[in-house]
Amino acid sequence: MSMHTITFFASKGGSGRTIATMALASGFLAQGKRVAVMDCTDLAGSNPSGPHPSTLQNWIKQMAACKFRPPRLELIECRTPEEVEDSAAAADERGIDILLIDTAARIREPQIAALGVADLVIAPAISPFEARCILDGIDEYLGPTEDLMCLVNGCRNGAAEAVETRRTFGHHAVFPSELPWAEALSDQILNGDIGHFTASLACRPDKPGFARYREAQFAWTAVQRFAFEVEFALNGHRLESFDGLSAYPIKRKAVA
Repeated sequence: MSMHTITFFASKGGSGRTIATMALASGFLAQGKRVAVMDCTDLAGSNPSGPHPSTLQNWIKQMAACKFRPPRLELIECRTPEEVEDSAAAADERGIDILLIDTAARIREPQIAALGVADLVIAPAISPFEARCILDGIDEYLGPTEDLMCLVNGCRNGAAEAVETRRTFGHHAVFPSELPWAEALSDQILNGDIGHFTASLACRPDKPGFARYREAQFAWTAVQRFAFEVEFALNGHRLESFDGLSAYPIKRKAVA
């Protein structure tokens, strides 16, 4: 089985590309897959021992503390389109199952190369405003494509904003599941793997801290669901929300 490559795209800063990249890595690692994360952001190539390491460099240290190290998890940093293409080919040769590419909001040659090697492009947004900006970027850099899916990612203002964000994406396919606004997701560079963090909070309902544990459980469940939906999308399938009608007409249609 050849490697699948997923590129996160958002032509607006603060849309949640990096958070979603790290979360999806945890989701696929929980499935036993070998994962590589490619940093194509403006911070790629930062000195990890310097005063300002990149977000993904900090995260990879915490993931190592959670026992996720090569060959199960790798960080690749690319600053040129040639590095993107060569590193993707090399990861495939090493037997990586999933390559996740985090990109910058400013689209330059390395980001264009990252879009070019992708089997699936995921466009996350945390509000309708980001979704509208991303739609402009899709029109400019991607055009019509079947290999794009949008993601409602960590809306701070609750369900109503999530619904409006989903609606703003218009005719573009959107993942049925959503990533919530939660500590387990926002603090991944501090806590590392979401599953490990959730397990560390485990306690009984009558103990202090149970609300925090319950929130982390909810976020971890959402991440695992998202990972399975991404896997379906990579195989050419699209999940649709059940509209409440009987499943039997759908089964008859499938048989026919």
